[in-house]
Amino acid sequence: MSIILFSNYFHKGIILKNLYDIAIIGAGASGLVAAINLASKGFSVILIEHQNRGGKKILASGNGHCNIGNLNVSAKEYKIRNKELIKELLSNCDSQKIIEFFNTLGLEIIAKADGKLFPKSMQASSVLELLEAKVKSLNIDTIYNAKELKVKKGFSLSFNGKSIKSKKVVVATGSIAAPQLGGSNFGAELAKEFGHNVIKPIPALVPLVSKNPICKALNGVKLEVSAKLIVQNKEITSKKEDILFRDYGISGLVTLDLSLDATNHIANKKSVYISVDFLSEFSKKDATCYLKKRINKSRNLPINLWLSGFLHTKLAQFITKELNLQELSEARVNSKIIKELVEILKNYNIKIDNQREFKYAEVALGGVDSTELNPKTLESKKQKGLYFIGEVLDTAAQRGGYNFHFAWCSALRL
Repeated sequence: MSIILFSNYFHKGIILKNLYDIAIIGAGASGLVAAINLASKGFSVILIEHQNRGGKKILASGNGHCNIGNLNVSAKEYKIRNKELIKELLSNCDSQKIIEFFNTLGLEIIAKADGKLFPKSMQASSVLELLEAKVKSLNIDTIYNAKELKVKKGFSLSFNGKSIKSKKVVVATGSIAAPQLGGSNFGAELAKEFGHNVIKPIPALVPLVSKNPICKALNGVKLEVSAKLIVQNKEITSKKEDILFRDYGISGLVTLDLSLDATNHIANKKSVYISVDFLSEFSKKDATCYLKKRINKSRNLPINLWLSGFLHTKLAQFITKELNLQELSEARVNSKIIKELVEILKNYNIKIDNQREFKYAEVALGGVDSTELNPKTLESKKQKGLYFIGEVLDTAAQRGGYNFHFAWCSALRL
């Protein structure tokens, strides 16, 4: 055994101990909060990060605003194998606890009308900088740019050609989603080394791929719509948000929301469609009446221009071509044509062929099997002293602050 295990050594301005109470791997959302939580309780903590800075996903979240949580959190928001774990975790960690934690760091939190929580500054950088400031004030040994990290049984950790020991290890490495922001599969691979089952991760909260011609025809167009996820001809869920058409398929908030359910069905080779309602403010009956009232025979516009009076021009052109109405004028629009228009605008089906890669995903579905953890402590049932928190686990939730809520709460549970 290397003698370095039994003596302190200097590492970029930090004199590292030969033995720590707790080593935390990953300085993202859950890792930073875990370090603060445990160091505040008097434990000696080392925080190890493979990037030059932690928390890059925090900076990118909410378009730079950081949707830090949600007032309306419940277990039903989460996809996770261990239902007992999520119920146990949330029963002891509500939104008020998260607000209070960040208040102690000096961060003011505001709630939007829909329950989403944001820093009052509306800057994700405020969240990360205050977390980093607290880590520094607690004198937590923090290693960035940790290369070739290895964790052996007995919790001997080696990185950058050096070695330390720790009584316990917390894995807070996140998932493989958004690798450009530091996402990696390290935590899942480490779990396997300690005998854990890992559910193969797939991208989620991610744009979807489709060959439907509407995607290229409307490339770059963003519209407010209602949309349903249809799997094997059965409606699974629906959302009302914006859809963004791209030449590869569809993006936008409604797509990301539906993708949380869609990607699992795509992976299982099921028939997946997104049914888009472009006239969501109307019922079919009201839409029919609306179109009939818009007809002005004396005006007699070409039908694509008539449609452009209330639809995006590119959508109007596409629908005109789709129904083969290019030569039609407003004066010749009859009840049959209105019925066809209402049907296609209220229920346009887009076949989904795939989802985009992890680079474009906000989270991953899958990860370390949560049923192999103690639901009260998050300690491994396979290896005493080994813990898993945050996104490395097989959990994911919709947008709206729910994924961050899980990260914070799992870290505060330790």
